Order: sequence, then structure tokens, then C-alpha cells
Amino acid sequence: MQFLNSEKQAHLKSKLTETSDGVQRLYHTGRRRGRHFVSKRSIGIVRFWRSLTFAQRCYLVATGMGVLGMYFNVQSAAFDVVMYAFALAGIVNEIWPRFMIVWHSLPGKAVILFVYAIIANFALASASGMVNDIAGVSASALPYSHNFALILTMPTWFFITSIMALLLLILLTPLYMMVLLVLKPFGVKRIWHPPEYRFVLTTTFIRFIWTILLLVEFSLLSAQAGLMWEDEEQVASDMVSVQFAYDSFVQKIAEQQKAQKNEGDLLSDEGAESPGSTVKLGDETGDEASNSENDVALNDATKATNDINNANADIEEEFEQAWKDAKVRSKEFKKMQQRALADFIYVFEADSRSRCAHAENTRVIELNDYEILEITRDKDESNEIGYQFEVIPCKSAAIGL
Repeated sequence: MQFLNSEKQAHLKSKLTETSDGVQRLYHTGRRRGRHFVSKRSIGIVRFWRSLTFAQRCYLVATGMGVLGMYFNVQSAAFDVVMYAFALAGIVNEIWPRFMIVWHSLPGKAVILFVYAIIANFALASASGMVNDIAGVSASALPYSHNFALILTMPTWFFITSIMALLLLILLTPLYMMVLLVLKPFGVKRIWHPPEYRFVLTTTFIRFIWTILLLVEFSLLSAQAGLMWEDEEQVASDMVSVQFAYDSFVQKIAEQQKAQKNEGDLLSDEGAESPGSTVKLGDETGDEASNSENDVALNDATKATNDINNANADIEEEFEQAWKDAKVRSKEFKKMQQRALADFIYVFEADSRSRCAHAENTRVIELNDYEILEITRDKDESNEIGYQFEVIPCKSAAIGL
């Protein structure tokens, strides 16, 4: 009996051992196949990633972040900054070598310097006007303040030149895509790209989309920071014109919808009141069903129209609020520039002592042999810049008191 029990125990142990060995073999086989599958896929992903250029990788990461942001409704300024930074890095990485090629050529260098000269001329004129608005005299009499005003206006001109460059890139990208499409049947797949450059048209289209998004983002950022509203009256006039055109467009759509609704009501009334008409019971049932379907469709159309009107009202309200905020920031930014320039004129440009007589606690700038600019601190809250500028005659020992 004990011998039989030992045989059964040995048989059970061998069965358990075989089962465990089979499970282990199955586990190791599945693990090995899974690793092979993952490694094969990972090798493909790695090869695809390595085949892309730095700019294409930046576009891919930025596009992925954009899709994830829209899917998960990410509302984070840091997330947007990183996403647009990747897109901007890709655009700069592709544009900068072309810019250097143009710069190293004589005609390209002439064009670039000509554009720089135009921008510098406008910047100098704008800075001169700012000095004249503060001091009331020509900026030629205050050279250091003129240079400081030019420094203060650099953020504005940075945004202006960036937006101009993005606009130029947006205008040239569709032409480049059209040229590639025209030359593709002739075997030309790329221009100004190395032979190993892949996905030329796809990359061009993605770059075009990100350029538009960067242009919108730069414009919104400049508006929110108050950097792009130099002539507020002209901007207000333009905004009124846009608002008038928008209102006219909405009113025209509403009138068309009203006319279509009245026409439908008139046709239904004519059909209901036509004399001598004989209708069968089945036809009456069909007409009732048709009328009910028309009513449902009309109610759905009315609901959709109301939703569109409500959405337009919300967009218009947000737009008006954004416009008001941009206008307030613009005024604050301009006041900040004026106060900084006035402080610079008083502290650094003006002299506390002069050969010309002037009041105590004032500073002066000699305009010529007969006139001086007298600057006085003004603590009155109505004076936004905090200083008073007045041109007075120079009374000195040589001229006579």
C-alpha cells in the first residue's frame, strides 16, 4: 500500500513538474515573441525618428502637443509656450540657413540692408516723435534721450518685424507648394533640400499651418501687451468699419432666413386653403406626417439659428472685451514709455547747473545761445509724466539779466 502511494505521489510530482515546465516554456516563448514584436516596432519608430531632420522633429512634437491639447482641453500657458517654442525652433532652423545664403550673396545683402534701412528710418522717426511729445522741442537737442526712446520702442519694432517676416513666409509657402506640385511629374521632388530630406510636401504644409498659428499668436500677444496700437483713433476707426461690416453681414443673413420662412408659410397656407381640393384619408395622414416633419425641421433650424446667434453674441462680447483690454494696456504701455523717457531726460540729459539763470529745484538743457529747456518736477496727479517742460530765454552774464 505504501509502495502504491509513493508511486502515485511520484506520478503527481512528475505531472506537476511537466505542467510547470510547460507554463514556463509558454511564458518565456510569449515574452520572447513580445520582445521581438516590440523591438521590431521600436526599431521602426527609431528609424523613422532618425530619418527626420531637427525641424521636422520639432514640427512633429509641436503637432502632437497640439492634438493632445485639443483632445484633453489643456488650458495652460506653459504648455502653449513650449508648443509654440518647438514650432518656432523648427521654422528658424529651416529659414536661417536660407537667410545666410541670401546674406552672403551681393544682391541679397543689398536687399536685406535696404529693408533694415527702411525699418531703422521708421524707428528713428517714431523715437523722435516720442521725444517731441514729452519735451516739446526737437529731438536733435536731446540726442541721448532720442537714443533711449529708440531703445524703448524696440519691443514694438521687434513684433512688427516678426509679423512682417511671418506674413512674407505665409505668402511664399503656397507658391513653393505649387512649384513642387508642378515639378513633381518631371521627377523633381525637392528644391533647396538635401537628397535625404523626406516628406517635403507634408512638411511644407505643416510649416504653413504653424506659421499662420504663430502669426495669430504674435498678433494677440502684441495686442495684449499694448505694443501695436500706436494710432488709437485709426485703429478705432478700422475696428468700427469691421464691426459695421460684420453687423451688415449678420443682418443680411437674418433677412434671408426670414424671407425663406415667410415663403414657406405662404406656400403651406396656399396648399391648405386651395378650393375644390379633394383629399383622401391616406393622403391626409401623409400630409399630417409631412407637416409634422416640416415643423420638426423648422424647429431644429430655428434652434440652430438661435444657437448660432448666441455663439455670435458670445464671440462679439469676448471680442469687445479683448478690444477694451488691449486699448487699456496700450494706454498703460504708452504712459510707461513716456514716464521712463521723462525720467531719463530729467536725471541724465538735463543739467542741474547752467550759465543761464533758472529757478531752484529745476534742471535745464541748453537749446542754443538764447534759449533753454527748463524741467520741473510736478507732483500733481493730473500730470501723467510727473514733469513740466518749458522753453525760456537764457539770461546769463554775457547776455545780461
